[in-house]
Amino acid sequence: MTTAFFAQTTSQSSGQRPFRSRFEPCMQLSDGALDFPVTRVDPLFEEISAGPGQIESPTEWLLLCLRKLAQSARQFDVGVRPLHVPMPLSILQDPEAPERAARIAETEDFCTQEFILEFQDATLAATEDGVLDRMEAFRRKGFRIALDARLSSAAPFGARLRSAVERLRVTEFDLLNDETVQMRADIVSCLGGKVIIDRARWTNADLLRSFGATHALKLLADA
Repeated sequence: MTTAFFAQTTSQSSGQRPFRSRFEPCMQLSDGALDFPVTRVDPLFEEISAGPGQIESPTEWLLLCLRKLAQSARQFDVGVRPLHVPMPLSILQDPEAPERAARIAETEDFCTQEFILEFQDATLAATEDGVLDRMEAFRRKGFRIALDARLSSAAPFGARLRSAVERLRVTEFDLLNDETVQMRADIVSCLGGKVIIDRARWTNADLLRSFGATHALKLLADA
């Protein structure tokens, strides 16, 4: 594993906050070994204030994110794939986003399969028709799919979504107390996917694994 997980890159134009990416090590719950990086990005699209010089659309933010993560991976020799990409909440409103994202990946000499796009549960829980079709448009371009269910677990978890999700992120509290989250974690892990807990406690590692968890960010030791 590379030690460049915590390297940062910045990009700033007039009126914009610096764009930073950081690779955080994700550890196996079974033995604590480092396995793959999960990306933190600042600012997320939802954190950008409107105004002159700011990124105006979720697609433009995604293209910048893909480009910067590809450049960071090359610069710091991050060889683990896929690269994790947190997606804006409203990304599915742009039908051209999958094609534009695929072109950016190609421009950076990356295959789309080298990126895993993490959709927020609320994005896929939207009531309008075609939400899963628009998510699958990214998948048809070759991008891999992850689901962030740390804030909600309302997206219908039918065959189309469960077959697409390779990584699921949930909270320790929800996995230990919410039967819906437990069911989804069990499905994802049984299908060979990764179930990631943020800030899990070492003392709960075996219990979390029994509910389907496979990995953790920032494992905490009891005081």
